[in-house]
Amino acid sequence: MKSCDNYKVDYSIDTKELKKYCNPSYVVIRDDKLIVSNKRYAKLSKEKMKNIEKDFGIPVVYSRVYEEISEKMGRFVAKYNIINPRNNIVVGLSGGKDSLALLHLLEPYRRKFGISITAITADLNIDGKRPWGNIEENPHLKKVHEQCEHLRIPHKIISHCGNVVEMSKYLTENAKVKGIEYSPCFSCSLTRRHIITNYIHDNCETDLSNENSKNNHKNYKVAFGHTLEDNSDTILANMFKGDKIKSLAPIKEFTPMNVPFDEFGFNLDLKPCTIIRPILAIKEEKIVKALEECDIWYYKDKDECPYSRANGDGIRKRAHFVLKDLEKSIPNVREMVISSTLKTIGDDFE
Repeated sequence: MKSCDNYKVDYSIDTKELKKYCNPSYVVIRDDKLIVSNKRYAKLSKEKMKNIEKDFGIPVVYSRVYEEISEKMGRFVAKYNIINPRNNIVVGLSGGKDSLALLHLLEPYRRKFGISITAITADLNIDGKRPWGNIEENPHLKKVHEQCEHLRIPHKIISHCGNVVEMSKYLTENAKVKGIEYSPCFSCSLTRRHIITNYIHDNCETDLSNENSKNNHKNYKVAFGHTLEDNSDTILANMFKGDKIKSLAPIKEFTPMNVPFDEFGFNLDLKPCTIIRPILAIKEEKIVKALEECDIWYYKDKDECPYSRANGDGIRKRAHFVLKDLEKSIPNVREMVISSTLKTIGDDFE
């Protein structure tokens, strides 16, 4: 029977015994440490933390910043009803700060909501360059995999043959509306969605082929680590392009779509899916500080992709640095941009 349900987790410690010391639903359980998500709800004192370290032989890490972003994500998830009990969450894991933080922040929901988590890393072809490749040959990818092993979260690396740079050129040349230019980031996102949704369709217990069970895929949610910066950058970039103002959606249903690439001999068959963005209200600087305080490794990949925010020269990059410059004098300018947008458009998310 096909299944990617990972409800049963073989934790490195006895969670029943841990309940005698704290509420495990508010603690991140790793093989090498426990990270406190919410000290008050976990019912943890300094003395209890010391007792856990003594009796279980594992460090207990408390970071006020990590607790802050965990609480913020919790409120955001509750506000938009992003995660429900027994959901199957498939995380798009690049190994960078945002996706690895998301993976850790989701981990306690396995006990809180009884969810399952699977991580998928998409190995993409960026004009002949593959940032990941083989796990045995790439030390960075091996470290990403080790983070998943510490969390006891299954991790898959899936490759695709399509060159996202050439794919974007093809889409631009064959666009129905002339003048539209598709960036490699657009083809990258399509390919990643193709990889993840097909993995769910092919490996999980879904009845998507059954006409009477068309909504079964909704229990499977694809989680991406988009942040406050991603959202505010998107809003401003749309304005710069003269497009309709839209905000990234906390949760959104995507219908099936087939994108033909006849010149390359393949199609991108995008299956129906629900995409969630649980950390959309969190700033990247907070994420970095939280990971550093908790001593969680993440991949600093700015030099790998020539189309990343650090290396690219598109409108989105310019929007990012306009807002970054404004933050010097208006620290909460990004929150204000998002708040103003939501007041204007309501729930008309992108």
